[in-house]
Amino acid sequence: MKKSHIPRKFSRPFVSARYRQADDTKDGVFRVVLITSGSVASIKAPDIVGALVKTPNIDVQVVATKASSHFYTQADVDKSVRNAYNISENLGGNEIGVRVWTDHDEWSDWRKVGEPILHIELRRWADLVVIAPCSADLLAKIAGGICDSLATSLLRALSPSTPVILCPAMNTHMYQHKLTAKHLAFVQDELEYLISGPQGSGQLACGDNGPGKMTDWRDIVAFVQKLALMHQSSASAVTDPQLSSKEPGVSQPGPSTLSAPNLSSPASDHPNNFHKWAASLLLDNSGYSQSSTGVVDQRTSTDGHGDDERT
Repeated sequence: MKKSHIPRKFSRPFVSARYRQADDTKDGVFRVVLITSGSVASIKAPDIVGALVKTPNIDVQVVATKASSHFYTQADVDKSVRNAYNISENLGGNEIGVRVWTDHDEWSDWRKVGEPILHIELRRWADLVVIAPCSADLLAKIAGGICDSLATSLLRALSPSTPVILCPAMNTHMYQHKLTAKHLAFVQDELEYLISGPQGSGQLACGDNGPGKMTDWRDIVAFVQKLALMHQSSASAVTDPQLSSKEPGVSQPGPSTLSAPNLSSPASDHPNNFHKWAASLLLDNSGYSQSSTGVVDQRTSTDGHGDDERT
């Protein structure tokens, strides 16, 4: 159980004004923004959050598209976090410190020029963005540069040095559509997102059989935890110079020439190296194989969630 992080109440602006003064502040805390979209796999969001917050020095905020609100609520996330911490049922989202942010929040507290803008605050706050699940609709918007929601505005404003893990989840025929291949190739090659999944063929929630399921949520959590450990090792090296020459405390994922980058360094310092290192770690962690549309899990899944979507 984390000792210094629970529970803590926040109010907007909760990011730059309270927790850190600049994008590159190194305090050892790994800040994860989980974006969910209109796929059935969004029901796994509370599980992902609950598992991540149990990890020392990981903070989580959630951004939900309008469609994903069909599958879980703030109350579901609150329950998962309370279970993770074994704390009182009387504590809600603000007291727990993990909030599900929506499009409404982008404007509800904003009154005049100069006040905090939520998608910018989240951009400054995040060390990592995980899009799980990513529906065909959200994928197309990202590839097209559309900014019509809190989620898409955050992603468009995100620094190139902030890594993004994108986990597709959609119906088989939507996944196999030619546009999906083009969109995945674009976000991987041009935006340098890490693509995880979909899982191997299996029965989808709609009854169809084929690929389209989101990467198992436990694999997503395990990968984020390894990145967090890498980040914390980097932060420790700032305060203890003797640690700067040591490798992070994670298993070596690939060739020995790939050293772990500093996630808090400027964008020009590490984008290519980071993506090679993290992609190797992703492969090592979950047994994925590289394809023309990203990293695809070759295992066959029996989990009935994670395919169909609502736009």
